[in-house]
Amino acid sequence: MRIAIDLTSLDDNFSGIERYAMNIAKELIELDKKRENTYILLFKRKIHPAFKRYQELENVVCKVWQGRNKLLFAQILMPFHLYGIKADVFLFLAFQSPVLFRHKGIYNTVHDLTCWDCPETMKKHMEWYFKLSILNALWVSEKIITISKFTGNRIIKKFHYRKDKLILAYCGISDVFMNYVRDQKVPLSKEETNKRLEIRHKYHLPEQYLLCLATLEPRKNLPFLVKAYVELQEEEALDIPLVLAGRKGWKMDEFLNRIEDVYRRKIIVTGFIEDEDLPYVYHMADCFIFPSIYEGFGMPPLEALAVGTMVISSDALSLKEVLGGAASYFHLGNKQMLKEKMRMGIRQEVGDVTVEEIRKRIGMFQWEISAKKIAQKLGRKRVR
Repeated sequence: MRIAIDLTSLDDNFSGIERYAMNIAKELIELDKKRENTYILLFKRKIHPAFKRYQELENVVCKVWQGRNKLLFAQILMPFHLYGIKADVFLFLAFQSPVLFRHKGIYNTVHDLTCWDCPETMKKHMEWYFKLSILNALWVSEKIITISKFTGNRIIKKFHYRKDKLILAYCGISDVFMNYVRDQKVPLSKEETNKRLEIRHKYHLPEQYLLCLATLEPRKNLPFLVKAYVELQEEEALDIPLVLAGRKGWKMDEFLNRIEDVYRRKIIVTGFIEDEDLPYVYHMADCFIFPSIYEGFGMPPLEALAVGTMVISSDALSLKEVLGGAASYFHLGNKQMLKEKMRMGIRQEVGDVTVEEIRKRIGMFQWEISAKKIAQKLGRKRVR
């Protein structure tokens, strides 16, 4: 079977959606020990470094297409190129297939329904673009991949979509986070101490801090978190900095500029955090806070849990599905409840979850497990 996998978005902003596409694609190739299938990997401008080593495999073909404008590339150039590819399956793991592309064997991924459920968090033209893309995906796909039961149930309810046409394939957590879980009673090695100092210097991190990591955009509810933090500062109930990590998105600069200078100096915006640095940034935080209004899955709080950092999360449905009883929740919109949770987090009083419980929880979310679920649905000839 010939499986074409769209990885063109890996050349753009690298968020959770792109990470999902990258890891599922890698696992599909790794799982195919007998090399029964041919994988046609589709890239924009260059082959992503994570796939360089697969070029040597006889059953992997890499194609690179040129293009810079996202919309023009995705909706005009891509379908032109796709029609020239002979494949049994066309797998779109990040964004949905081009509207002008019609073919047998299309499998699209729908990560969430933000454009319907929280349209106010998007620019108007992007709201309608994603609505059109998702509606088209539901129409042309043999099956739809979803990353949570929450998203799957929303698709069924809103579009009366057949349940048997959905594939639930959770996001996975990298081994780098599991391998970082350490006994708090064991002193830091010289190597780890030096690494922590390097990370602190690189991202200007203080000795103590509250952490929120996400794409800095309205849907992540960061203004709500910052308002709660500023009130705690004014009440003199909290005296450590708040670190906002992640790529800046829509409206964030505008919001930060409205914060008074005295409080803005206590809020550190790091920008994008490199993958290899993430376990340290999570682990050095006193507490991780995830106030998101809406998520298809919610990877950052799961990663924070994996390295043993306490997590305070909103009670958005997908987050409770993912984090279970391993996190402490506040009700969306309840600022007083969030403030109290933050006070408790500083006192190390949020939750009482053991390392074993955390390992059991995150064991549910492995890239290999999700890739197997997808592979089993791609046709009669299955990856083993």
